[in-house]
Amino acid sequence: MTATLDRPWAYSAFEVEVTGSVRLSPRFVRITLRGEALRNFAPWGLDQRIKLVLPLPGGGLADFGLLEEPTPHPSDWYSRWKELDEGERNVLRTYTPAAIRSDAGEIDVDVYLHTPAGPASAWTASARPGDRLVVTGPDRRMGWTGYGLHWHPGSARRVLLVADETAYPAARNIVSALDDGVVADVVVDAATPDDDLLSPYVGAPHRAVRVEREDSGALERAVIQWATATAELPREDLYVWLAGESGTVTSLRRLLTGRLDIPKEQVAFLGYWRQGGPLVG
Repeated sequence: MTATLDRPWAYSAFEVEVTGSVRLSPRFVRITLRGEALRNFAPWGLDQRIKLVLPLPGGGLADFGLLEEPTPHPSDWYSRWKELDEGERNVLRTYTPAAIRSDAGEIDVDVYLHTPAGPASAWTASARPGDRLVVTGPDRRMGWTGYGLHWHPGSARRVLLVADETAYPAARNIVSALDDGVVADVVVDAATPDDDLLSPYVGAPHRAVRVEREDSGALERAVIQWATATAELPREDLYVWLAGESGTVTSLRRLLTGRLDIPKEQVAFLGYWRQGGPLVG
């Protein structure tokens, strides 16, 4: 698709409304969002990063330029957003769409309800059809840019995915699109088995291993076991994708690239949230 050159950035703001809310498990809710503008939402990537711009407590959007047309570069609107008092600006949260139906002007977003509930969990739990908000995401009018995508396995034939609940939608998208001949080991970081919406999507020849959240060393042991099992393979055949809590994925990447000698360019990591505080960048 030919890019529209008068758009200053790969992402646009899309005004949407809630058209459906379905409980998928005790702590997962699928929110369906619809808007005519979403017909320009680009289905470019499997782990495409987007942001939900949650409505203010009284509804609506603060004035920081996000809905100007065309959507300004984030060096403009995000800077203006940061200048607002915290209580007067919309909450931003990072997600990956569980499904994109551009022709219908719809996307699905699967939200894990944290305890205690943060702003996104609280909003999702009370969301009803007709509720309005804004999504920022890739605009197909800009053509392919690659922005917001982390999954770049190249020619790797053996891959490791590590995902907590916030990353399940992206991991499901990736597993469903793996080429023939690629074998994936998927480490599923789960607080409870009832909310494991990832393992059922991992079929042969791939393998899913669920680790319990309360076992603090389980993720590291699983990563070390994978590295040991693949130690004889050429390094260029390996690729790792880590996604979930920011501090956890950073620590695992350090383990892989340092102690386990996996080249940095073959380890992608994406933080969806941060323990103890918001991740809004």
